[in-house]
Amino acid sequence: AEASINNFHHLMSKAPDPSPVSPTHIGAIETLTFEQVSFKHQTANYKAIDNISFTVHKGETVAFVGPSGAGKSTLVKLLVGLYRPKEGTIFYNGIDGHHLNFDELRNQIGFVTQDTQLFAGSIKENLLFVKPDASDEDILEALQKASCNQLLAKADNGIDTLIGESGLKLSGGEKQRISIARALIRKPNLLLFDEATSALDSITEEEITNTIKAVSNEKSQITVLIAHRLSTIMHADRIYVLEKGQIVETGTHQSLVAMKGLYYAMWRQQIGERKLNTIPAM
Repeated sequence: AEASINNFHHLMSKAPDPSPVSPTHIGAIETLTFEQVSFKHQTANYKAIDNISFTVHKGETVAFVGPSGAGKSTLVKLLVGLYRPKEGTIFYNGIDGHHLNFDELRNQIGFVTQDTQLFAGSIKENLLFVKPDASDEDILEALQKASCNQLLAKADNGIDTLIGESGLKLSGGEKQRISIARALIRKPNLLLFDEATSALDSITEEEITNTIKAVSNEKSQITVLIAHRLSTIMHADRIYVLEKGQIVETGTHQSLVAMKGLYYAMWRQQIGERKLNTIPAM
């Protein structure tokens, strides 16, 4: 667990490039734009992200989907500033990302991944880890938004209840809820869910998806969903379908299904898998 915490800390604090000498002050992120962004890994023969353009505004929820190897994980690293684009520009509020202090940017980002990095300690300590000055009210509000009420009901000591080996045993879904609360405690202006339900069983996945929907419906931030499972992103305002690093289709769930293209093929395949998984064994 210690290694994974360090890894998480490293992820959120790694300085990708030297900051500009006199960085532009960005303010609260209200628009995010990728303009013809490409990125190639040094060892690769092809671009992981190839000429991608999109804009998303505060209050909107967008999703990026695609088969594995389509470029989703590279896109995430570009979004949070771990990678800088080799070609094209990422604009935050119309300001070129190269001119920003990335610490100011990172403090505005809430990040939920598939492998929840919680550590042994209290629920409260797990949230204070990302926002040391949060009050108990802030903590309770974040936990409520992440639908942790049932979890808190069985926590003898409220937010001071210990979790982990010697404390309250948490299910995968409960761990993910605390992870969502931890992302929300920062009151982020950019909230990123990266394959947030892919490690969960389908019933828990549905519950967490409903929580993510509720959070994105508050419209108090830009919400970006990255997923392979389409059932978790159907509510997005816009879905971008990635294939080999390019956006090949864009639309709502309904319009993409009607297009009968790559999204439709993925959707049909996943519905088939779901039906198979829910048929009782003879």
